[in-house]
Amino acid sequence: MKEGKFNAKKILKDLKNNVGKRAPEKKNERDDDFDSLNEENNQKNTKSKGKRQKQKVFDKVGGFFDPEPQKERVLSKEDFSGAGDVYFASISAFYKVIERVLWVLLILFVVFSLLTNYKEITFNNFFYLLKDFSSAVDSETSNYQVLSYDSDKEQKFALFRGGIASASSSRVSIFTTSGRRSLNNNNEYYSPSIIASDKYVLVYDSASSSFSLYNSFSKVYSLTLENRARITDAAFDDDGSFAVAAREADMKTVIYVYNKNIKKRAAISQSDYVFDMSLNYADGNLTTIAYDVGNGTGKTVIKVHNFENENAEKITPVEFDGEFPLACSYLENGDLAVVTNSSIRIFDKNLKELKSQRFYEASVSAFNVSKKGAVAVVNSGSVRTVYAFNSKGDIVYNKPIGENVTKTDIVGKYLFLQTSSGVIRIDTDNKTRQFLSSNRGSMLVYSEDTAIVCGEAKAEYLVFG
Repeated sequence: MKEGKFNAKKILKDLKNNVGKRAPEKKNERDDDFDSLNEENNQKNTKSKGKRQKQKVFDKVGGFFDPEPQKERVLSKEDFSGAGDVYFASISAFYKVIERVLWVLLILFVVFSLLTNYKEITFNNFFYLLKDFSSAVDSETSNYQVLSYDSDKEQKFALFRGGIASASSSRVSIFTTSGRRSLNNNNEYYSPSIIASDKYVLVYDSASSSFSLYNSFSKVYSLTLENRARITDAAFDDDGSFAVAAREADMKTVIYVYNKNIKKRAAISQSDYVFDMSLNYADGNLTTIAYDVGNGTGKTVIKVHNFENENAEKITPVEFDGEFPLACSYLENGDLAVVTNSSIRIFDKNLKELKSQRFYEASVSAFNVSKKGAVAVVNSGSVRTVYAFNSKGDIVYNKPIGENVTKTDIVGKYLFLQTSSGVIRIDTDNKTRQFLSSNRGSMLVYSEDTAIVCGEAKAEYLVFG
């Protein structure tokens, strides 16, 4: 057994060291508890402060739309003593709050419009808006009977935004309803044709592959088709979307469809010669009337193309043997009107025939088809007969006429027939007629009571009573 000595000094030293170590440890634990308590208190104070700030914001917003503070403010300005004064102060406060609500809604509407339409905010569009103000004023101040322009025997005309658009081999012009020329653009087309909607004027060269779009004051788009194409037809829908048909070297007809923002949406090929077409962009449908030689006798072919949905159910084309195509158009009720050299037919959207008027062994001297209806003047020997369908697809006129008719149109219940000496307007309800004389030219029907005859150097406005 080993023996050792008892060292009292060493033991006391160890005790002192251990005591010195334990004391700080206990102090640190108390400090941590105190710090945690302070942090919790700070978080509570922060949350409480945030709640008070939110409550202040809510109180201010509520006060902004509360009529009571406004009423108190009104009453404090004058010496109000009667009950009636308090009543009118309450009414004043109420309408003040309504004013504030409307201001807030206006600001939200403007912000929403800017965020959703920021791509449309361009200098050209802003300039067009400013220019269009004058056009709106012109449409309300139109009061003239004759409009003069540069003389040209070959120029073509179309109605545009209440005024007239014209195209010749040298220039494209647009006149507002007050007679002011808003566009005078040099034209490089050899044989121009012109159509118009409420948004654009489209001019194409039937002898080449070029077309251009115009608004009221400038050219906005121009394109020359490839593959040696020759443009044969064009059509607008009401929203400004359009289609251009062309004959190419390896295809009888190719139709290009554009939306209202002038973005190409489709290219449709057709193995026959398209003579006319009608566009219903909202439904994604383009209907064509074409001629197919067939077995040698020839036939008219009606086709409906759905360019938005390739998987849509195909509509079976309709054919008329021995008939020559003239024109087609969707009517206001959505039905389709078709005119050939032997008939006027009305179809539904699936090409089911609803109504028809046949005139075999006769010749068509004038015809017109649009959303407003379909008209044809038919010569059979020495007898001339006018057939007219309205915008609902109902036949409203079927009577002989003695005059030689060169152009026709229908607007509402009125039928317009142009002769060599003027314009006849017929009320299809009571069959009464009115005649106004004019010089020769191209007839445009402005409204139910106004026709425009565009001659070589001036346009005459014929106003029926």
